[in-house]
Amino acid sequence: MRDNDRLVTSLGAVASAAVVGLLLLSGCKTSSDSQGAQRSDLAPSTLAQANDEFVDLSGATQLPLSSVSSSSGAYLAAQSAIGERDMSAASDYLLVALAADSGNKDLMRQTHFALVSAGRIPEALPIARRLLVGEGIDQFSPLTVAADALERDAFDEADEALARLPITGYNTILVPMLEAWVAAGRGEFDAAVDAMGPTNLGDGFDALRSYHLALILDLADRPVEAEEAFVRSVESQPGGAYRVVLGYGDFLERQGRPEDARELYRTFLVANPDSLWLENALARLEGTGSPASRVDEAREGAAEALFAIASAAHQSDGPEIALAYGQVAAYLMPKNDVISLLIGDILEMQGKHLEAIEAYRRISASSPLDWTARLRVALNQDDAGQPDQAIALLRQMVEERPDRSDAIVVLGDILRVHERWDEAVEAYDIAFDLQGNDVEDDWRLRYVRGIALERSGDWPRAEEDFLAALEIEPDHPFVLNYLGYTWVDRGEHLDEALDMIERAVNQRPLDGFITDSLGWAYYRLGRFEEAVVQLERAVEYEPGDPVINDHLGDAYWMVGRRAEARFQWRRAMSLGEDDSELIDTIQTKLQSGLTDSNDI
Repeated sequence: MRDNDRLVTSLGAVASAAVVGLLLLSGCKTSSDSQGAQRSDLAPSTLAQANDEFVDLSGATQLPLSSVSSSSGAYLAAQSAIGERDMSAASDYLLVALAADSGNKDLMRQTHFALVSAGRIPEALPIARRLLVGEGIDQFSPLTVAADALERDAFDEADEALARLPITGYNTILVPMLEAWVAAGRGEFDAAVDAMGPTNLGDGFDALRSYHLALILDLADRPVEAEEAFVRSVESQPGGAYRVVLGYGDFLERQGRPEDARELYRTFLVANPDSLWLENALARLEGTGSPASRVDEAREGAAEALFAIASAAHQSDGPEIALAYGQVAAYLMPKNDVISLLIGDILEMQGKHLEAIEAYRRISASSPLDWTARLRVALNQDDAGQPDQAIALLRQMVEERPDRSDAIVVLGDILRVHERWDEAVEAYDIAFDLQGNDVEDDWRLRYVRGIALERSGDWPRAEEDFLAALEIEPDHPFVLNYLGYTWVDRGEHLDEALDMIERAVNQRPLDGFITDSLGWAYYRLGRFEEAVVQLERAVEYEPGDPVINDHLGDAYWMVGRRAEARFQWRRAMSLGEDDSELIDTIQTKLQSGLTDSNDI
């Protein structure tokens, strides 16, 4: 079967990777399961007041939770919501359960984490303060309290909360940075440098430490040392990371060195040639942008640190922990565009497309990240069942920047997914013209246009695109499978097609669609017993696909397993009830079996 699963668009993949890679955190490792010290030796003079603090759970009784008749029912509903990654609903249910068992620390921890993950930090704070009292302090409640203290410039409270964090996992990197920013907030810059500690630990986070050290030294008006730290951070990765490049560039501009800043930006753009993220900085160098700025508040620096840890967690630990760190960062800096972009990316990965759209739309229209955010909005609108809105947005973007190919490629992808073949071909043709010579290296654009051309009935052009894609990527399993399957279906180049499909199966042995192609090739070659073996595997991998079930029915018929054939055909009809052409074909086979006109 042609592998027509929706590939993430090339731009979509780049945007997602760029969000996670904004701060040089790929490949970072943490000892999340290591034993660490809980620094509870300091007397929590301020935090101890939380022991009697009232946690307002009155809102729980006002929730629209009519289906929940008991606290245990609310708890079970919360677990179901967590399984669906609906942290806002989980928070509501957990608040109901907690109202009935307000002293249950395990329940408090779950409720606190759900509220933080949902971005409901003010509601989480009273619970976090209660969790600081007693033994077994968790990884997140002191962080929530510290973030709130930093938001209010209450540095003593922030220090006390940070002292309660267990030094394990990401806290081994995060806590020293936050302590450094608390000291910087007081103006104690030597203490801040000491708190940051060495930046050459070799754990994958040295560039991040150097970046934050540079920001603090810049704030302390120690430009020579600040530049040394910026350079260490930039040089740790080819082209530099966006946040570091932006911070160092701002520093250079404020130091009266615009040409050095321009060269830094140029190096970044060489590594990221289609990026619009430095447009504002480049406009500033031409005298039309806003003045260069710097991180000048402890809460802003802390938000940068939390953002970086969220990015690292997003890559290695999954979206749940990343989202919690990201939401705390957003609490400190609610209008920070890179944080909103990261949160949107995490929610998108969780399949929470409407929530992701909301996060992306928090990004300012004047932000250099706006274009990326709108592309992500369109992709999520389509995934959320709003293709018309997505197509309208993308058409607007194509008109807005007719010189760029990214929006038109995404438009073509969405049109293709919705089987608007002629429109998809038109979009891809425009993208080809815009890319010029660059298209010679773009196997994917050749591949997706080939799909649209083949489905629109223009096989000669489609075949040309598939063959060109294979010249660029000779062993790509999707291209091998699609061209091989189509040749088999057309009765052309059968031996070569079989070789292609076998190569694709060797690379993706558990892919039901590609396995179906192999079975169907055997079928068309008259090797029916071998076809049955492969098509049974394909149905096992993709039991809900009507075409694969139909193919297996045909193979069963040809080896004499007539009752099983009719069972598979009926199953294919039930699965493909919206495909009238498939239904008509199967009904004929159910009435007459396979005849000379429809057997192979």
